[in-house]
Amino acid sequence: MNPDTPRPDFTYDDFESGRVIEWLQKIQSDYQRTREELALAKLAKELKFDGFARLLRAYRNDLKKLNTTTYREAGVSEFAGQDLDLNVGEWSADESGIWRYGPNGQIIYACSHPIMPVQLMRSIDTGMVKVKLLYRQGYQSRRPWSEIIVPKSRISKAADIVALSDCGISVTSGERAQALVDYLRDVLDNNQDLIPEVKSVSRMGWNEDGFSPYVGGVAFDSSDSFRPIFKAIGQAGTLDAWLEEALEARTYSLTARVVLAASFASVLVEPLGCLPFFVHLWSMDSGTGKSVAQMLGASVWANPTIGGAFFPTFKSTSVGVEMMAGFLHSLPLFLDELQLAKDRHGKINFNVYELAAGTGNLRSNKSLGLDYTPKWSNCFITSGESPIVTETDGAGALNRVIELECRAGEAVIRDGHRTANALKRNYGYAGKQYIAQLCQEGELNRAQALYEDFYSKCMDSDTTEKQAMAAAIILTADHLATEWIFHDDRALTVEELGSFLKERNEVSASERGYDYICGWIAANERQFEDVVEHGEHYGVFKDGYAVINRTVWERVCADAGIHSKPLLSHLKSKGLIDVGPKGYTRSWRIDRHVSVPCVWLRLPPENGNGETEDYTTPL
Repeated sequence: MNPDTPRPDFTYDDFESGRVIEWLQKIQSDYQRTREELALAKLAKELKFDGFARLLRAYRNDLKKLNTTTYREAGVSEFAGQDLDLNVGEWSADESGIWRYGPNGQIIYACSHPIMPVQLMRSIDTGMVKVKLLYRQGYQSRRPWSEIIVPKSRISKAADIVALSDCGISVTSGERAQALVDYLRDVLDNNQDLIPEVKSVSRMGWNEDGFSPYVGGVAFDSSDSFRPIFKAIGQAGTLDAWLEEALEARTYSLTARVVLAASFASVLVEPLGCLPFFVHLWSMDSGTGKSVAQMLGASVWANPTIGGAFFPTFKSTSVGVEMMAGFLHSLPLFLDELQLAKDRHGKINFNVYELAAGTGNLRSNKSLGLDYTPKWSNCFITSGESPIVTETDGAGALNRVIELECRAGEAVIRDGHRTANALKRNYGYAGKQYIAQLCQEGELNRAQALYEDFYSKCMDSDTTEKQAMAAAIILTADHLATEWIFHDDRALTVEELGSFLKERNEVSASERGYDYICGWIAANERQFEDVVEHGEHYGVFKDGYAVINRTVWERVCADAGIHSKPLLSHLKSKGLIDVGPKGYTRSWRIDRHVSVPCVWLRLPPENGNGETEDYTTPL
C-alpha cells in the first residue's frame, strides 16, 4: 500500500467486522503501520470499541500457527480504566497480564495482572528519579487501581524488583522477575513523551517551589513509612471551630500561647537563618494539661491525636526521631511522655544537642557511598514529667531548650477533655493560612525585621545568644499569627517570654561544673578529714582550698558527665584553682605518705549569714 494512501473513515462496524485489521495488514512499512495502529487504537477508544487490541493480537497468533511470516510491532496497553494508552512494544498488556513471545515461540510471562508506569518524579532535593506504578489484581475493573512509588533503580534489577511482592505485585525471582524488569524498561523507553515527569519532594517544608504540602505542581514521593504522617497533615472541620478553642486558651494560659507561637515559629527557622530549638513542657503532677497544650500546637498543621502519626510519644529510637525530623523538615515535631525515653537507670536516651544541630548522621550504603543525609530546620515541642536537660548536660543542649514548668493548680488547659475532642475534629486550617500570608510579597522581609528587633531586645537581658534567638523567633511568629489569624491583641511580649529564658550563668557548663564539685565536696566532707576512718581519702582542706586527689577529681567529673580539662581551664582563668608551674595541679601528700598531683580548688567564702559569696571574683 502506498504510504500516502489516506486512511478510510472507519466506523464501529468496520472494527467489529475485521476490515480495519485487514487494511492494516496491507501496509508494508513497519513505521507507517505502527503509526496507524496507534491512531486506530485511539479511534477505537473514541468509538467505544473495546476489542481492537485483542482482535489484532488474535489475528497475529493465527498467522503464527499457520507458519505464516509475521512481524513484531508496537502494541498498545489495553487495561480497563487506564488513563494512558502506552506503547508496550512486543509485549501484550491487558487484563490477563503481561506477556510476549520468546525467540523460539514460547510465551514469556512478566506479570499475571495489569501493571503500568504512569509518572516519573524527579526529587527537588537530590535529583533522583522515582516511578509511580499503578497495578491491579482481579478481572476487569472490579478492583480499583493501587499505586506504589519506587526508586527507578528498584525496577531496574531482577534481584531488587522482587521486593515489590510485599505490595501485592505478582513477581518471583528468576526469569519472571527479569521479564518484569524488561517490560517496565521497554514501556518507559517507548513512552518518554507520553509519561509525564513532575517535580517531587520526599519531605515537608520549604523547597525551591514553595512550602510542601501546600505548593502546587510538586508531587509527594516519599516511602510508605511516612505516608501516614503525610495524610495526617491536612484540614478537617472548620477554622472558626478551631479558633474558638485557641482564642479561649490564649485568654488565660501563657503556656498555651507559647506553645502555639512555637508551632508557628517552626516554619520561620529556615527562612530567618536560625537554628532548631526545643520548647519543653514538664510537670511531676498529672492533669496540668500539658499534653492537650501540645495538641493545640499540633492542630495548627495536622491531626493532633496523641500517639498518632503526627504526634507520637518518646517511645521511639533516636534514629526514628531523626528520620521524622528530616521528613517534617520545617514543620514542628511533637513528642509526648519524655519518661518513655529513659533507660532502667533513669537516664534519658535522647540527645537534644544532636537534634538541635539540624542534620542527621552520615551513613554509608551497600555500594560504599553515602546515603542522603536528612536535614531539618524546625522546632521540637516536647513534654514529660521532668526537664529534658539536666545540670550535667553541656551548654549546647541547655542553650537550645526553653523549658516551661506546668504547676499544679495552674492548668494549661482548663477543660482538657472537651478541648482535645474539639481539636481532633477541627485542625489544619491555621497553618495553611499562615503559610499563604507568609508567602505574600515582602512578608518574609518583614518577618526578618521583626526578628532582628526582638532579638536585640532579648539580648538586653542576661541571657545567651541562642536563648535570645529562640525567644525572638517565637515572638516574631506570635506577632504575625496575632495579626493574620487571632486578631485578639494578645501577642507575646519580651517580658512574658523572658521569664522562661535561662541566664548566662545557668547555661555556662564551667560555672555549673564548679557548683557541682562544690556540692560534691559538701556531701563528702568526712572524706577530706586528716584521718578517714571509713572509705577512700579524697583529699584535705587547707587555707580555703579543697585539695583533691587528681585521680578522684577525674572520676567525679566523668561520673557527672563533666569534661575535666575545659573545666580546669575555666577555673584557672577565674583564679579558682591554685596551680603549679605547669598544668592545672600541685602536688601534696595525702595521708602524709605519698605526694600525688592534686587539684587545689578555691572554696566559695561565706558571709556573716552563713551564705556563700560570689565566687567568680579572681584571687
